[in-house]
Amino acid sequence: MDSIADSIYTDLPAPEELNDNPSLLTLIFELTPRSWYALRNQVTIQETVKTLLVFLNAHLSLNNSNQVCFILSLPFGSEILHPNVESLSEEQDVDGTGDKPTLVNKGMYRNFRLVDEMVMRKLNEALDRMSKELGEKEKNTSTVAGALLRALTYTNRLLHVDQSISTTTASAINSTASTMNSLGGSGNSGNALTTSMHARVLIVTPNDTYESNYIAIMNSIFAAQKMKVPLDVAKLGGHQAPYLQQAADATNGVYLHIKEPQGLMQVLSTAYFLEPSLRSIVILPTNSNVNYKASCFITGKPVDIGFVCSVCLCIMSKVPELGHCPTCRSKFDERFLKKLLTGPTIARKKRKVENGAASTNGESTATPEAKNTTES
Repeated sequence: MDSIADSIYTDLPAPEELNDNPSLLTLIFELTPRSWYALRNQVTIQETVKTLLVFLNAHLSLNNSNQVCFILSLPFGSEILHPNVESLSEEQDVDGTGDKPTLVNKGMYRNFRLVDEMVMRKLNEALDRMSKELGEKEKNTSTVAGALLRALTYTNRLLHVDQSISTTTASAINSTASTMNSLGGSGNSGNALTTSMHARVLIVTPNDTYESNYIAIMNSIFAAQKMKVPLDVAKLGGHQAPYLQQAADATNGVYLHIKEPQGLMQVLSTAYFLEPSLRSIVILPTNSNVNYKASCFITGKPVDIGFVCSVCLCIMSKVPELGHCPTCRSKFDERFLKKLLTGPTIARKKRKVENGAASTNGESTATPEAKNTTES
C-alpha cells in the first residue's frame, strides 16, 4: 500500500507556476418575471441579489486590483449596473457625503460599498420601470444573449484597449527596475515586467427557454472561445437550459443546475469561486450529458434532423420557399430543391422465394418439375 501511495505522489507532473494577476468577474443576472414567479416558494429576487453581492465582494477581497461588472438582463434590454458613468454628486452620495440616503452601511469597506450601493440603487430603478412599462407579452422574453454580447465587449475593451491594468506591486517593481536601468544597475532593460488580467463571465438565470436567441448565443460562444473567456452558468430551478449548457461546455466553463436556490451561496463559494488560472489543477464539476441540439434559423424551434447551408452552415428544419438561404442569401440549386421537395425515395424490398426461384410481379417462375414436387 505504501508503494502504491508513493507512486501516486511521485508520478504526477509538477503544476505550472501560478501567478497573482488581477481578475475580472462579469456577472449577468437575468430578471424574467415568469421564471422568477415559478421560484416564489423557494427564493426571492432580494435574497438572490444579496447573495450575488457577497460573492462579488469576496472576489474583490482576493486581490486589490480585481474588478467586477454587474449586468442586468431585463425583458426589454440589458443594462450595466456597475461600473457606469456617474456624476460627482452621485459618487459623493455613495460615499455617504450627499443628501440621498444610502442603502448599505456607511462603515462598510469603500470598494464593497461602491458596488453594493450602485447595484441596489440601479436594480430598484429597473424594477420600478419594469412594473410600469412591461407588457403581458414581454414577461417571458429573454435578453440574455444581448447581455452576454455586452459582457464580452466590455471584457475585450478592458483586456485589450485599457492598458492601465496593473497591480500595485507590479507597478512598483517596474518603476524600481526602470530606475536601476537608468542608473546602470544590473537589471535587464529588455525584460519589462507586465501583468495580464484574467476574465470570466457568470450567468445566473432561472429561465430555460432560449430558442429565439440561438444564433446570438452561438456567436457569443465563438467570441468567448477566441478570447479564451470561460462562460459559467448557474441555472436556478426549473429545467435544464441546453443552449447555456453548450456555452459552458464549449468554453471550459462550469454549468450547474441548482434545484435548491436556497443554497446558492455555498455553490458560488465552491464551484464558481475558482480563478481561471487555478482551474487547471482543480477538479471542477463536469456535465457529461450535454444536449447539443440546434435551433432552426427560420422557425426558431429545436430540430433533430434538418438541412444545413453549405456556405454559412445555417440550420433549417424545412426547405425555404424562396430557394435561398435565410442567413447568407445564397441561392440553392433548383434541381436539388426539386429532389428535396419530392421527398425521400423508398426502395422496394424483393420477395424471397424458396428453392432459389425468382419472382416477378408476384408470379412464380419455378419450373414444372419443382411445382410437381411441391404439390406432391
